[in-house]
Amino acid sequence: MKIPFTFLPFFLLLWWCCSSCTTTVDDASDAAAASTGPSTTTDMLWIGTYTRKEGHVNGLAAGIYGMATAGDSLVEVSTRTGIVNPSYLCLSPDQKYLYAVSELGPDVDSTGYVYSYQVAGDSLVLLNRQPTFGFAPCYVSVHPSGKWLYVANYVGGVIVRYPLATDGTIAAGQPLTLSGQGPSSRQESSHPHSACVSPDGKWVMVADLGTDIVHTYAAEGPTWKEVSKTTLPAGAGPRHLVFHPEVPLVFVLNELSNTVAVFQYDADTGALTSTGAWSTLPDNHPETSLAADLHLTPDGKFLYASNRGLNSLASFRVETASGQLVPLRQTSTQGSIPRNFTIHPSGKYLLVANQNTNSVVRFNIDAATGALEYTELWMVKTPVCLVFGGDGSRKSEVGSGK
Repeated sequence: MKIPFTFLPFFLLLWWCCSSCTTTVDDASDAAAASTGPSTTTDMLWIGTYTRKEGHVNGLAAGIYGMATAGDSLVEVSTRTGIVNPSYLCLSPDQKYLYAVSELGPDVDSTGYVYSYQVAGDSLVLLNRQPTFGFAPCYVSVHPSGKWLYVANYVGGVIVRYPLATDGTIAAGQPLTLSGQGPSSRQESSHPHSACVSPDGKWVMVADLGTDIVHTYAAEGPTWKEVSKTTLPAGAGPRHLVFHPEVPLVFVLNELSNTVAVFQYDADTGALTSTGAWSTLPDNHPETSLAADLHLTPDGKFLYASNRGLNSLASFRVETASGQLVPLRQTSTQGSIPRNFTIHPSGKYLLVANQNTNSVVRFNIDAATGALEYTELWMVKTPVCLVFGGDGSRKSEVGSGK
């Protein structure tokens, strides 16, 4: 089916967004990043970034940015420095703590790291860090109980589970090394790209881009216990997945094949049963594009997936009874390499992080049709992960990956 492609008009950046407050913290300080913006905001938006040049990105940022959101404004109020490439973030269920990976390669250190911060208003206080036992950690998530943390290392095939203390600090991790390969040149070895916990906290599902497998493990316990393994089509490259908020459906985004695979989910066993797969691209799209991120609206009616290369958001209507997707439209992200996006918990709008054009873009969401309307653009250096936190924000992680 041919999906109509709609490019929304590109407006000039509003003059006032260039005058936002910026605060920097000394790298050696364990104190919170100082803030100059309002101490009470409608929402906080935490932005993960790349801070140095890597093979796939020219990182220009200073660290983790704290942005105050209210109405149509987005104002920088803090910067948490002292962490290299904080490319993926998540919040604890009570939103008291923020966790961030430090996406490092062997040219920088002997391992990647995961950091813990206390959320102090619009600033972050460093608590501790732990090694990730691999390189390029690209995903971090937290258990609904707040007692466990999970990290996926893109390089090395290592996933890690960490116990969390009541004060938010991270204890020593339990690593597990995966193996295997696939037919694509990107699949020379295991590349776990995400580790997502089921809503009931019973299972954690790991999407391995390198082996075309979604592994399901018991979420808690002293050792890793695999309970189910789902194999996707060869060369699919599973990257991220999301759970439907109301019915037992799981949506898996395949980076290499640019598809969304839908599965019925057995909450008792963790097993997945396929209902089909849908392209994130228009028919006969000639250029190279790689799927990056996917999210559902809070009511579960619409699903969106971002395409890097085509630089668009693909929109779908979710048919919950059948587990089918109905392609709706393509919308330009008004920038290049939309690595990540997030939907506000109200469901009224979404924000897109355009990695290579240094921008965060807002689109209003039509609740009846799922259509996206471009409204605002703000300049932010190398944004790659967006997490709402603070008063009225969501209670779980959102973000991107490698």
